[in-house]
Amino acid sequence: MTHIIVCVKIVMDPEMPFSVFKVDPDLKKPIAPEGTVSVLSTFDESALEAALRIKDDQGCKITVLSLGADLPKALLQKLYALGADDVIGIEAPEFDNLDAFSTAGALVRAIEKIGDFDLVFMGRQSADWETGLVWAGVAEALNLPSVSLVRKATLGDGQVTAVRCVSDGIEVVEADLPALLTFTSEVGEIRFTSLKDMMKAKKKNIVKWSAADIGFEATARMNLIELFVPEIPVVDCQVIQGESDGEKGRRLASTLSDRGLL
Repeated sequence: MTHIIVCVKIVMDPEMPFSVFKVDPDLKKPIAPEGTVSVLSTFDESALEAALRIKDDQGCKITVLSLGADLPKALLQKLYALGADDVIGIEAPEFDNLDAFSTAGALVRAIEKIGDFDLVFMGRQSADWETGLVWAGVAEALNLPSVSLVRKATLGDGQVTAVRCVSDGIEVVEADLPALLTFTSEVGEIRFTSLKDMMKAKKKNIVKWSAADIGFEATARMNLIELFVPEIPVVDCQVIQGESDGEKGRRLASTLSDRGLL
C-alpha cells in the first residue's frame, strides 16, 4: 500500500487580531497572547487534505509528523479525526524556534526513522515565518524529486501526477516515486471533523519522539538579528466638507495651497 508522510506545523493562529500580537525582542520569538489557541498551519492542512483525497479515491496509509517544543494534544488528536493512520509528535525543548535548516534536518531524521515511504507531502510554506525553505531542504537531503505549488495529486503505476499552479496558468507534471510535493490553498479547505470522529481519536495512540530518538542535534545556520513589531504610522486625515463637488474641490485646493503643497 502507498505510504504518504505528511509534515504538519502547529502555529499561533495567524487570524488573531494584530493588536494582541507581541514579540519577545530578547528571545527573538513571538509570544502567544493569553487565551489564544494554536492551529494547524494553513498550507499544511492543504497537504493533509490532498493526502486524504488520495486515500478516499485509491487507498493509502497516511503518517503525519509534527515537530515542536510543546505540541497540543488536542491538535494531534484532530489529525487522527481527520483520517490519519499514524500521528507522530516530535517534541523536545530544543525544537523551540528552530531555523528552517534545522527544522528540515529534524524532519529528515524522523522520516529516515520511519523508513519505507512513497511520498512526502508538505505545505508550500508555514503560516508563521513563511520562509518556504523547509521542503527544499528535506527534498535535497533525502535526494527526492520535488514538485512545488501543487493543487491536486493522483497516483499511477510508480508515479505521481501533480497539477501545479504557475505564473501563466496550470501545469501537469509527473514524478517517479518516492517524491516530495508541496501544496497550495487551491487544494481547498480541510474536511470537517465530527464529534464522533474526535471521540474516536481520543482513544488513538500518539507516538512521541524526542530529539535523541531521531538522533538530532540542532545546528543553527541562520542568525536572526532582530525581531520587532513595526510601529503603525499616525496618519493626519482631514475630511474636506462642501455642498457640492465643485465647492469641495475649491476648498481642497485652498487647503493644499495654505500648506505649501500646491
